[in-house]
Amino acid sequence: MSVDLTAEQALVRAAASGDQDAFRTLWTEAERPAYALCVRLTGNHADAADALQDAQLAAWRNLHRFQARCPFGAWVYAIARNAALAVVRARGKRAEVELDTAEDDGPRPTGFADTVVESIAVREALDTLPEKHREALLLWVGGLSYDQVAGLMEAPTNSVRVWIHRARGALRERLAEQAG
Repeated sequence: MSVDLTAEQALVRAAASGDQDAFRTLWTEAERPAYALCVRLTGNHADAADALQDAQLAAWRNLHRFQARCPFGAWVYAIARNAALAVVRARGKRAEVELDTAEDDGPRPTGFADTVVESIAVREALDTLPEKHREALLLWVGGLSYDQVAGLMEAPTNSVRVWIHRARGALRERLAEQAG
């Protein structure tokens, strides 16, 4: 995140007081990684956009609950996770639409998130992971601490550490196999 923590806290206070420009500044920094997670969890851009919109509204409405125990972006990432999972539950099953054939008119993710969304090899490798391992890894890569991931997933922190460790190892192996 390019905003330092002191400036971020000032923006959060301003946004919580109703300053939409402050919220827009905060949201702009958090939007791309949250969108990438929504795409990853929902399986398509249309549902991801719906989940992201739900996450944005939830973040705005719940700013008074943000306690700055983590960066604002990590908090939004957790909200986006919940919104994406709600979309998936409402749909009743994981999307059958391939990301390659989905219409893409939304914001483009960058950095690691871009690799997850754009790279067929990474996407296929992620899809082979057990669901809990994949979800824990994506939350952790999104900036949450082990404890925060554990809280969101309602699992012991040590289990989350193991899941992430195994997920990283499995990804490393599968990507090496694909490259070799």
